Amino acid sequence: MEDFLMGDLARVNTNIAALSAFQTLSDINTRLVKAQEHISTGKTVNQASDSPSDYYISRTLERSINSTQRQNDNIERGINFLQTNDSQLAQVANILIEMSDLANQANSIAVTSAEKQAIQQDLEQLRLEVEIILESGVSAKLYTGFTLAGLENVSLTGNLTQNALTTLTLDGTNVNVTGSQSDLDTTIANIDTALDVVLRDEERLGSYIRRLEVEYDVNEVEGLNLKASLSSIQDADLAEEQLELTKLSILQQSSLSMLAQANSAPQSVMMLF
Repeated sequence: MEDFLMGDLARVNTNIAALSAFQTLSDINTRLVKAQEHISTGKTVNQASDSPSDYYISRTLERSINSTQRQNDNIERGINFLQTNDSQLAQVANILIEMSDLANQANSIAVTSAEKQAIQQDLEQLRLEVEIILESGVSAKLYTGFTLAGLENVSLTGNLTQNALTTLTLDGTNVNVTGSQSDLDTTIANIDTALDVVLRDEERLGSYIRRLEVEYDVNEVEGLNLKASLSSIQDADLAEEQLELTKLSILQQSSLSMLAQANSAPQSVMMLF
C-alpha cells in the first residue's frame, strides 16, 4: 500500500489525488449552485432536467390553475354584467309599483277629475321613463340568448328592449285613469301584469347570478387544491435547503483545502534530487 501511494506521489505528470479532489470539488459546487437556486426561487423544480416527471406535472398544474383563474375572472365580469342589468330592471319595477299606487289612488270616489288629470300626467312621464330604461339601459343579450360559464344559451322570456311599452301593454291606449271605470280597472290590471313580467325577469336573473356565484366558489376551492398539489411538488423547504447550503459551503472549503494539499504533494519528490 505504501509502495502504491509512493508510486502515485512520484508520478507528477498525472496528479491522481489532485484530479480526484477537483472532481469532488466540482460535484460540491454543482450541488451548491442547485441549493442556491432552490433558495432564491423557492422551488426544487425549476427546469425539466431537475426532475422530468415532476416538471411535467407542475407545468400541467400551473396551466390548470391559470385556466381556473381565468374562468373565475370571466364569471366575475359576467356577474357584474347581470347585476347591472338587474339593477335596471329593479328601477323599472319601482316605477311600476309607483304607477300602480297612482292608478289605485285614482280609483277613488273622492278623487276629482282635475286630480285624475294630474295623476294621468304622472303616469305618462313614468311610462316614458320605463321605456327609456328598458330600451337603452337593459342589454338585448338577456333576451336573444347568451352563454357564460355553466350557463349555456340561456335567455329571458320575450324581449323588453324593443317596443317595451307595447310588450308590457303600457302604451298610450292601455294606461288611462281619466276615462270610465272599466278603463281604470284595465289600467290597474295592465300595470300589475307589467310588474309581474319585470319581477319574473328579475327572478330569472337572480337565479343566473346565484348559479354563477356557486360556480365561482367551486372554482376557488378547485384552484386552492391545485395550488396545494403544485406546492407539494415544486416548493422548496427553505429551512432544509439552508441546512444543505451550509453543509455544502463547509464541504467546499474542505475540498479546496484538500485540492491545495494534493497539488503541492508532488513537490516533495524534489527532495530526492
